[in-house]
Amino acid sequence: MNLERTRKLLQSFDFKPLFIEELGWDQYKTDLDVSVDSQNFRLRAFSEKRGMVVLICDPGMDGSIPEYATRRKIERQARKSHHEHLIIYVDADKSKQIWQWVKREQGKPAACREHPYYPSQPGDSLVQKIDNLAFSLEEEEQVTIVEVGRRARKAFDIEKGPSGFSVGHTTYSMALDVCLRNAFL
Repeated sequence: MNLERTRKLLQSFDFKPLFIEELGWDQYKTDLDVSVDSQNFRLRAFSEKRGMVVLICDPGMDGSIPEYATRRKIERQARKSHHEHLIIYVDADKSKQIWQWVKREQGKPAACREHPYYPSQPGDSLVQKIDNLAFSLEEEEQVTIVEVGRRARKAFDIEKGPSGFSVGHTTYSMALDVCLRNAFL
């Protein structure tokens, strides 16, 4: 994956070449119209890998990304057509993206994982996540939906702790908390 090109494609909301040319996914085209709370949303699938589909959700009537509760309802509707999927929500101004993946485990409630991205930022965190979704030509024949799902989980299954930091950053969060307390003593 070419990091500089990946950043440019993210910043320009150019997802099809990002997934197909940089990440090695396959072309896939279908539209899905969903209705949530009397609003209609169009989901446009443009790429897939062994059954996991990537969809773009067009903005709402006001040009913005739908609120979290609405996004969850949109995701549940998308799941009826594409069980394994990643949804990228975009606004009309191309000033924000929200990447949504839902973790499903038997006997546990679904856990929605979202990653916001603003094109004015370098997006290193998102670039690191989607690097997990890259497939080379050499591994193409061995790739299964299980492997694609494993990589999506590795990329997006990061919980937030009470401080808002990722669980992996707990030590950093605790050290920062101690420093801040000591600074005000």
